[in-house]
Amino acid sequence: MSASEDSGGKAAPSRVQRWLLVLGALAILTLVSLRPLMDLARPPPAGVRVVLWHSQRGAERDALEALLRRFNEEHLGRIQVEPLGVPDASFKDKLLHTVPRGSGPDLFVRPHNELGELSRGGVLAPVAPSDLPFGEQGYVAGLVEGVSEGGVPKALPLTYKALFVFYNTKLLPEGPPASLADLEARRASLPEGSYPLAYDATSLFFHAPFFLAAGGRPLGEGERFSLFDEPGSKSFALPGALKQRGVLPPELSYAESIRLFEDERVAALVCGPWYTPAGKIAASKSWDVGPLFSVEGRPAGSFVTVEAAFLASSARHPKEALEVARYLAGPAGQADRFQKLGLPPVERAAYGELARLGEPISERAAVLAEFQRRALESGLVTPSSVRMAAVWRPAEDVLRTSLAGRDLPQAIDAARYTLAKVEAEREAPASAPVYGALLVALLGVLTILLVRHVRMAGISPEASRARQMGSWGMAALPYMLPGALATLALVLAPVTVAAGMSLFEFEQGRFVFVGLSNFRDVLLPPLERAFEARSFYFALGVTVLWTLLNVVAHVAIGLSLAMMLRPAWVKLRTPFRLLLILPWAIPNYITALMWKGMFHAQVGAINALLAPFGFEGYAWFDRFSTAFFANLVTNTWLGFPFMMVVTLGALSSIPKELEEAATLDGASRWLRFKHVVLPHVRPALLPSIVLGSVWTFNMFNVVYLVSAGEPGSQTDILVSEAYRWAFERGQRYGYAASYSVLIFLFLLGYTRVTRRLTEEKHA
Repeated sequence: MSASEDSGGKAAPSRVQRWLLVLGALAILTLVSLRPLMDLARPPPAGVRVVLWHSQRGAERDALEALLRRFNEEHLGRIQVEPLGVPDASFKDKLLHTVPRGSGPDLFVRPHNELGELSRGGVLAPVAPSDLPFGEQGYVAGLVEGVSEGGVPKALPLTYKALFVFYNTKLLPEGPPASLADLEARRASLPEGSYPLAYDATSLFFHAPFFLAAGGRPLGEGERFSLFDEPGSKSFALPGALKQRGVLPPELSYAESIRLFEDERVAALVCGPWYTPAGKIAASKSWDVGPLFSVEGRPAGSFVTVEAAFLASSARHPKEALEVARYLAGPAGQADRFQKLGLPPVERAAYGELARLGEPISERAAVLAEFQRRALESGLVTPSSVRMAAVWRPAEDVLRTSLAGRDLPQAIDAARYTLAKVEAEREAPASAPVYGALLVALLGVLTILLVRHVRMAGISPEASRARQMGSWGMAALPYMLPGALATLALVLAPVTVAAGMSLFEFEQGRFVFVGLSNFRDVLLPPLERAFEARSFYFALGVTVLWTLLNVVAHVAIGLSLAMMLRPAWVKLRTPFRLLLILPWAIPNYITALMWKGMFHAQVGAINALLAPFGFEGYAWFDRFSTAFFANLVTNTWLGFPFMMVVTLGALSSIPKELEEAATLDGASRWLRFKHVVLPHVRPALLPSIVLGSVWTFNMFNVVYLVSAGEPGSQTDILVSEAYRWAFERGQRYGYAASYSVLIFLFLLGYTRVTRRLTEEKHA
């Protein structure tokens, strides 16, 4: 046996093998020792992904995202929250369109006001009472009820926001006013041009201290509208009376109230925790906060908004989403919001020992929390019912009427009638197949009409000749098909959907088949209501007047300017043309907002120019005539460049020889215009007039942004009325759709008549 073999007959490892074994062992030991370092270098496991939507901005957004980062650090590798900011205006619609289809967020932060509609839309997942971090009885009174439906919690309260008073310490050195009478009594001691009080007196939300103090409630038993019931309805006369007595400034929008307070021209401002003073008052540090003052001996309250965390019904990880919600709504989130934002805690016991929420706590944050708790005690958590959507606009109309000093009882009566239409009972709901069948039937009828129209066109002399030549047949179908499909998709389908929706009404989160009742309500209202504001016939009259005056102004100004800029000898003709086209080039909503600012009662350029004639501080939108005039001026500014450009193009085609011959024949300037210029311009001008009429008839932006329908919806046209019925007066989508169908039929008839008249003119 050789020395290289062991007793078992096996060969002993060679030197190379021994070194390989040693190196392998060292490598294993190295990897084991470096494992912790490798784990640090490797990205940590993301864990379960929870998507959270919110619409917060500024400091509130920063505080929320910082809190979520802390949660992610504490739950590293298990739960990863991804916040996503969603625009406030589209938040609800995005939820209603995504969550029922199995997408969207797992969790979202939202004010409680939309709870009713979201619940009926199948957006919300249930929340057990045991999921509430502080228990059902541990919250400030009213908060859990505010996020509940049928006594069952639907969300976890995070905080709440209520109104209180900001006051100028220079103008009110004695401290915040204890009562409205006390505030009014201090008017004599204020500098000239200053006012004791300012708030958005056109909004029911800011009018709430006076409304609730009078004993008003927006909804009664069974969600019946009680907005204008006694004794709360008496409060709507108060803003007008305070304005007449000089307690309130002439212009009372939210922005104007803020501006006057920051310019140190208002002693007290009613607002909420979302506002931080700026401007002169911030620079001089001459402001402080106080509780809501009493009104006629009764404590003033506030509509309270509860900010809450909602679980989506489509949550992919509901258990983890609930854990995130509990963290946001629990002690950590409550303390964070209180410390960073001064938002009041939701836990009842926290008010007895605010110091336990942690440091630092500013004295003002503690004071604000107490003020908002008081406002909640004497106020009301805003009802989350879907019916609340119908309340705000009628209340605004009544408040504006009060401020304008017009007939308040008539305005209240009209508002009651509007709410009564929303409250009207509907028939039993139709099934989805019925709805689909109706839409298919309507689409079929419209398609048949289209085919018939094409076939009728085919018997024209031109079409007959084409058939005889063999060009009209199956060979043409591939060329016609794209246009036919585009017409079907872009024209017939939307018209069909609108027509089908007009046969339904939206009630309690579902569509109810009502047949032709919407058209009956629109076209056959009670005789005494037929020609009041908010009625179809009143809006139709305003629309026709609006269209007629605008088109006349557009044509007159456009034609006059074109004639002035036509001669070659006019100096700077090209720069003038470019300058006059600018109103057309600027987006109309920007122009509308610009003109609205110019008609502002306090700082508008129009009143500044008219001040020497006694128009200082004139309220243009308090009367129909002046509000309509403001709309008319704005739209005229927008529309005349189009007519000017069309006319300039037509004028350039007139042979010079004709005008020279007319001049040699001794024709005056007027005769040359009448017999030479106008006949050549008319073929281009008539279609432009028809097109301009259709545009003006549906010019929503100007009416909505300039006058906003003021006063009392009197300057609303048909298209803006349809919008308000759909989105501001109780979601009456079917009623609004019937408006749309009638507008379509009216314009269809108008275009057919004008087309025939144009053809006869040419013939």
